[in-house]
Amino acid sequence: MSVAVKVPGACGELVQGVIDGTPFLVTCPINMWSTATAFIKPNEAGTVLQEKAAYALQKLCAQLSIDKKNITIGLSTQLLKSKGMSSSSADIAAVCKAAALSQKKILTEAQTARLAAGIEPTDGVFCRGIVKFNHITGEILAYLGDPPPLKILVFDCGGKVDTVVFNQRGELPHLNEQKQCQVKKALALVEYGIKNKDVEAIGEGATISAVANQSILYKEDLADIIEIVKAYKGQGVNVAHSGTLIGAIFTAQENIEVLYGCIKAIKERCPYTKYLFATELVSGGFFDNMGKRIN
Repeated sequence: MSVAVKVPGACGELVQGVIDGTPFLVTCPINMWSTATAFIKPNEAGTVLQEKAAYALQKLCAQLSIDKKNITIGLSTQLLKSKGMSSSSADIAAVCKAAALSQKKILTEAQTARLAAGIEPTDGVFCRGIVKFNHITGEILAYLGDPPPLKILVFDCGGKVDTVVFNQRGELPHLNEQKQCQVKKALALVEYGIKNKDVEAIGEGATISAVANQSILYKEDLADIIEIVKAYKGQGVNVAHSGTLIGAIFTAQENIEVLYGCIKAIKERCPYTKYLFATELVSGGFFDNMGKRIN
C-alpha cells in the first residue's frame, strides 16, 4: 500500500522583496510537479532522497513520532535544480506530507512551512492558492486567492543560484530597502489582480518587481524580453528573484501562433537566453496523483 502526494514547482515569484522589515514573496506555482510516494511498509521501490528532503524527513519523523523504518519514500520530479523552480521546497513538502499521511498523522501547511524554512529559505508552493509568504521564517502572511488562468513561457538566463548563499549576502538588506517603493506598488497590483482575476494587473505588478530586482540579481536580457513580450501583446514578465528564470505572461486564450512568434523573437534577439517550456499558473497546495487537493 502506498500514498502519493504532488506539490507544484514554480516559475520564480510574482513579487519578492522586503516591506517594513518583513521579507516576503508572492508564489508563482506552475503545472510542473514533484511527486513523493510513501510505501507504508519497507519497499525496494523507494529511492535515495537528496540531502535536503532526507533531512526534512528525519525532522518530520522526530516531530510526529514516526518510526522511519516503517516507511520508504520514492521521489520523482519535473523540476530543474538551482534555477528558481522551488524544487527543494516542493520536494521537502511532498516527501513530508506523503510520510505523514502514510502514518495517519496531520501535517498542516503552516507546519510544513516552518519545517522547510528551518532547512533553507523556502517557497510557499505547498500552500493553497497564491500566497504572500515569508521565505525566511516560513510564516504564511496572507492567502491571496486562486489565480486566473494564464500561460507562462519560461526562459533560462543560464547558470545556477544557491538559495542559501544568495540570502546570506551582506548587502541584501540595503538593496531590498532601496527597492521597497517599487515592491509595494508591485504587491498592490498583484494582490488586486489575484482578487479580481485581472491578468493585466498581475503582469504589470510582476514586471515592476522583476525590473526592481535587477539591482540584486541582474538578468542581461530582461529589458529586451519585456519589450518583445509587449510587442506580442503579453501581459508582462516575472522572474526568479534568486534564480535564473524569466517568465513571459500571456492570457490563457492567447493564440498559439502569437506564442511561437514571441519565442522565436526572443531566441533571435537574446541568443544566450534559452527557451525551456510553456506552462500555466496553478493554485499551490498538496494534491494526489489525480490532481485532487489533499488537506
